[in-house]
Amino acid sequence: MMAFLVCGSQVRALEDAELKKVTDAIDTRREVLLKKLLASPPSAQRNVMFHYTDFALAAYWLKQQVPAADQAMITACQRDAVRWRGIEDAPTSKHSYYKQLYLLERVYFLFNSRSEYFPGRMSPAAERAVIDMLWQWASTACRKDALAPERDWWQWGTENIGAITWSSLWGATQIIADHPDYQGKRYADGTAVPEMAQAFNDYYKRFTRERAGKGLLIECASGYNKWTLNSWYNIADFSRDPETRRRMKMFLDLYWADWASEQIEAVRGGSRHRCYPGLGSTEGSDGGDGPSWYLFGIGRPAVANPALVCAGTTFYRPAPVVTDLVLDVKGRGTYAYVSRRPGLGRSTNKNDGGIGFAKDEDFLGEAGGHILNPAGGKLLRYTWCTPDFVMGTSMVPALPLDDWTRISSQNRWEGVIFGGHETARIFIQPITRKSFYNGNWSVQDKGVMIIQRLTTSEDCKGQRVWFDNALKRHEAGGWVFAEAPRAYAAVRAVEGQTDWQPDKPMSKKEKTGPGQWLNCQAQFTPVILEVARKSDYPDFEAFQSTIQANPLSWRNKKLTYQSSFYKTALTLFADYSESPQVNGVPVNYSARKAYDSPFIQGDFGAGLVTIRKDQRELILDFTKTAAP
Repeated sequence: MMAFLVCGSQVRALEDAELKKVTDAIDTRREVLLKKLLASPPSAQRNVMFHYTDFALAAYWLKQQVPAADQAMITACQRDAVRWRGIEDAPTSKHSYYKQLYLLERVYFLFNSRSEYFPGRMSPAAERAVIDMLWQWASTACRKDALAPERDWWQWGTENIGAITWSSLWGATQIIADHPDYQGKRYADGTAVPEMAQAFNDYYKRFTRERAGKGLLIECASGYNKWTLNSWYNIADFSRDPETRRRMKMFLDLYWADWASEQIEAVRGGSRHRCYPGLGSTEGSDGGDGPSWYLFGIGRPAVANPALVCAGTTFYRPAPVVTDLVLDVKGRGTYAYVSRRPGLGRSTNKNDGGIGFAKDEDFLGEAGGHILNPAGGKLLRYTWCTPDFVMGTSMVPALPLDDWTRISSQNRWEGVIFGGHETARIFIQPITRKSFYNGNWSVQDKGVMIIQRLTTSEDCKGQRVWFDNALKRHEAGGWVFAEAPRAYAAVRAVEGQTDWQPDKPMSKKEKTGPGQWLNCQAQFTPVILEVARKSDYPDFEAFQSTIQANPLSWRNKKLTYQSSFYKTALTLFADYSESPQVNGVPVNYSARKAYDSPFIQGDFGAGLVTIRKDQRELILDFTKTAAP
C-alpha cells in the first residue's frame, strides 16, 4: 500500500565536479561567518555568554585580536560578569547554562594547548578559566546513572534542550578527562574522571544506533532542529573515541539525507512537530535553511545565529550522495517517502513542551522530561515529494492525548509547500493561542490527503486552512482551488460552511502573516487536500474539472474520496470507529521499515541504513565497530 514510486524526471546523479565545487566552497562560507563574528565583539549591550565565545572563536581562528579573545574567554567563565540565559534546577545542578557551554567548549577544543586542530592559540590563563569553570559545573551535574542503557529513551527536557545539555556534559567530561590535573578526581556521584568520559561516549554510541534505527528525531522537522543538530557537531569533530566520532558522522549523514529528501529550495516539506502557530507556520521552516547554507550553499546565507556557529565551523563534510540529494531536486523525481518516527510515551507533567515540570523520576529532576516507548509505532510519516511541491502528514490513529509525549503531539503541521516562492504553502491547523496537542489524524496517498481534527485534542478549537497570498484562488462547486508557481491545489471542507478570515498576529511583536484562513464552521469536518504538478495538466481549468468529477461519498460519518489522477481512494471514518484506509486497506502505523523511499532504506530497529542515488551508495552500519 505504501510502496514508494518514482516517476516524472529520470533519477540521475550530479557529476563529481559539481559536488566538489560545493564542498570546496564550505571554507569560503565559513570565512564569511568568522568575519561577521569578529566584527561583533561583546559589549554592555552584547553581554550574553555566546557573544564572548563567538568573538573568541573568530579571533583565534583568524589570528586577529588574540589577547582580546583570551579576555573574552576568561570573562565568559565568570558567572557574575555575563548573562547566562540558563535554566534553574537542571539535573543535579543549579545552573545548567544549557544553551551556552557546548559553544564555549567548542572554542576550547579548537584552540587549547592539546588541540588536534589549532593547538596553543588560547592562552594558559584562558584555558585554566575554562577548565576550572567546567569542573565546578560538571562535577555535580554529571551522573553516571543518568547514562544507564535502560534510560536511553528517557529524554531530559525537550529534545533540543536535552541534546544541547547532554552535549555540554559530554564535552565537559572529555575536556576534564584529557587534562592531567584532573586524572585522580571523582565526580560527586563517586565516578572516576576517565570512567565518566567513557560512559558518555558509550551513551552516544547507543544513542546514534537507537535513533538511526528507529526514526531519528521526536521533534521531527521542527525549527528546534537547528539547536539539536548544532550540538552534535562537537561530538563528530572532537571525540577522542574513534567509534563515537564515526557513528556521529554517520548520524549526521542520515539526518541530512532525511532532510534533503523532503526539501525544495532549502525549505523542508512534510509534517513538522513543534511547529508553532503564527509566523513559525506561515513563513518558518524546519530550521535547516540556516545550517544548509554552510554545508551546501543553499538557504539563508551567512546567518550568525549561535545555533548555527557549529554548523558554520565544523570539519564534518557530508558524503557525496547526501550532497547530491540536497542539490539535485529535479533529478530526484517524484516519489513517496514513508517513515516511522518516535513519539509514543509519557511526559512527567503536562507543561508546555517540557520545561518546568514538577518532580517525577529522580533522573529527570525538577526540569522534567519525557519517557519514550523504544518500540515506537503508531506514527507513520508520509511525504509526497516532487520537484514542484512537497506534501505530507503524520498519520496517527485516534489515540488519547496522554499516549503521546508532549514534544511529539505539540503543534503538528500538515500540508504542502510549493516551489518557486519562499512562503507559498497550504496547511491545516486548529485555532490556538500558542500551542495545541494531538490536533489531527489523517490519511494520505501520493498527492491526496484527508485530515480531521481529533476530539481528544487539547488547547485548541475549530479547524481552518491557511492559504498563502502568493496563491491565485478560485472557488467552485464547494472546492477552493489554488494556483502556485508550478503546481495546482484543491481544498474542500466536507461538512458545514466556510468563510474567509484575515490573519491575526500571535503577539504584538509579530507581524501579520502572508495569507488568509479558510475557516471551517464545523470544527470536526474532514478536509480534503489534493495537489498536482502543473506539468500534469493542460491548464488550471482542466485541473479544476478533474477534481470536481472525482467521486466523493459522505455518509454516516464515513468519507471516501477517489482521485482519478492519482488512481487512489482514501477512506476516513470521522467517528473514529475504524482506521483510515487507502484503497480499502487499513493504514499500517507500525510498518516494517523505518525509512522507505527510493533514496533511504532501513528496517525498523536494525541499525543499518542505506542511502543511494543513481550509482552513489552509502551504507550506514551502526551495529558494528570499525577497525581502528
